[in-house]
Amino acid sequence: AFLQTYEWRRLRWLALKKHGARCQACGATPEQGAIMNVDHVKPRKLFPHLALDLDNLQILCHECNHGKGNWDMTDWRKDAERSES
Repeated sequence: AFLQTYEWRRLRWLALKKHGARCQACGATPEQGAIMNVDHVKPRKLFPHLALDLDNLQILCHECNHGKGNWDMTDWRKDAERSES
């Protein structure tokens, strides 16, 4: 249900605009056939209060996001991008 809310869809769009449609882990792009996901660096399951925090989002391709799961909190954003937040 969360992924269907207006709040999430709006925030997802803002994250894509901020970071671009390129996987921040492997560099894949939609032009290369990658499906892009907006990922919570700190998983919603463990940190529900950060679910709608733009500073907790990164862009990952489907493969990287699926591999990361809810157990890994690797932040793939570049240091410069994080410092702008």
